[in-house]
Amino acid sequence: MRADFLRIARMTIALRCDDPGLAWEWPGASSRFLVPPATPDVELDLRAVDAIPPAQVSDLVFDSGAVWRLFRDGEGFRIECHSDVFPANPYKAATFDASFTHGTIVMSEGARGLCPLDYPLDEVLVSHLLGRGRGVELHSCGVIDQQGRGHLFVGMSGAGKSTTARLWGSSAAAILSDDRVIVREEEDGMRMHGTPWHGEAALSMPASAPLAGVYLLEQSSQLALRELHRADAVARLFGCSFPPFHDSESVAFTLAFLERLADRVPVRELRFTRDARVADLILAEAA
Repeated sequence: MRADFLRIARMTIALRCDDPGLAWEWPGASSRFLVPPATPDVELDLRAVDAIPPAQVSDLVFDSGAVWRLFRDGEGFRIECHSDVFPANPYKAATFDASFTHGTIVMSEGARGLCPLDYPLDEVLVSHLLGRGRGVELHSCGVIDQQGRGHLFVGMSGAGKSTTARLWGSSAAAILSDDRVIVREEEDGMRMHGTPWHGEAALSMPASAPLAGVYLLEQSSQLALRELHRADAVARLFGCSFPPFHDSESVAFTLAFLERLADRVPVRELRFTRDARVADLILAEAA
């Protein structure tokens, strides 16, 4: 039996397969998050079938409008993945219990060579795990400075996350991701974690750091920091988060988490231009 273990933000996913006809390679970014066998938070079994019968439309909970759909499946859930590349759809489906900690992935005949947790299944699974009390994923760039402090730069596509990552240069000890970072709460504060999901700079790594500051990116002609009202900060952070919006309990947890984040960590607006002095500005604030 093959067993692979993937760890993202201290959540370990075990993927097991006893079908010799299934073989896959992990994409470069994901392969950096593989770990030795460990006690898993999520256990997944993998198998292949000739074709995957689609779920009943009456059980539909959420339709992404693109490549995946979520259905009720008894007491649990079923995620279907679709692509125009495959003549038979869904080409991949995963069933989970209500907690998303046990599941089975089935691959159709034409998809046997794909990595079972290829997009979108990896991110959809992690978002549901986070929404059940574990943390929040933010559209952001995570920078660790030379003193080991974490700085999170939050913004939607085009806001300047990858640009910010590049501007840090040697002032950065590490870039956790230039697009998606997970924040989890610990007894001594908030901690940011890298993910395999990166932006145009293709920066990602399986590391973490205590979170010293959060900066909402706003492109400007001048470099400056602006204080924010707590409600404004939480609202803007929520707009850059990825909770399962069909799940009211996950949405409520995410909002409450972001309120605690704004209470425990300074959240400011960073008005920036392509100026390498951005690192100096942030480090001066953190000193």
